Amino acid sequence: MKKILLIAATLLLTVAANARVVEKTFTVRGHCGMCKNRIETAAKGVEGVQDAAYDLQAQSLKLTYDTKRTSPKKVQKSIAALGYDAGKVKAPQEAYDRLEDCCKYREIEGVNDHAHGEGEGHHHHAE
Repeated sequence: MKKILLIAATLLLTVAANARVVEKTFTVRGHCGMCKNRIETAAKGVEGVQDAAYDLQAQSLKLTYDTKRTSPKKVQKSIAALGYDAGKVKAPQEAYDRLEDCCKYREIEGVNDHAHGEGEGHHHHAE
């Protein structure tokens, strides 16, 4: 019995040593609360992601993930598939075109968030 416990403990320590949880932050283009929810949901849906927090003002995603199970590139591809440019992965035009009009950040580049955030039709997307 001691031998089995020793083997089990060794295996558990080996698995724990191989798992490496790190944080990484990268740019993601979004514009409103609805964007924030979609971006975080897409990131958290990738196996190996432990947490994802999108900062709308900074246009950045703070990702906590297991390096043995995923990578920022995989998460960026998942987010880009929804229409959001993430890191160095640009969203396909078809995915971007499916975004709600108020979420189309490419058209509103240079417009400050306050002016757009108060616009008609945008209030229902607030955080």
